[in-house]
Amino acid sequence: METARVNFHPLNKTKEIRAGATILAAANQCSVPIGQSCSGDGICGWCRVTVLRGADHVAPPSELEQRLMEEMNFAGNERAACLARVKGEVTVTTSYW
Repeated sequence: METARVNFHPLNKTKEIRAGATILAAANQCSVPIGQSCSGDGICGWCRVTVLRGADHVAPPSELEQRLMEEMNFAGNERAACLARVKGEVTVTTSYW
């Protein structure tokens, strides 16, 4: 099984997960708070995270995530944690940590 790693900065928490799992799944597995109200349905945008390192290790946005990113005016380095699938090592942060 291939694995991926998500580093949560500045919390100094890291979670190794199955490659293809979401950033939100990694956060939930290591008790990192990520805002959410839609339970991962990709409609609220509260789970917005900034990818600090390893953007090339996150799968390209799905059609649903792309639409959410456009509607919520995400910056180029921001992703929806509930939809962004990790395929390598990434470091993320969010404004409420």
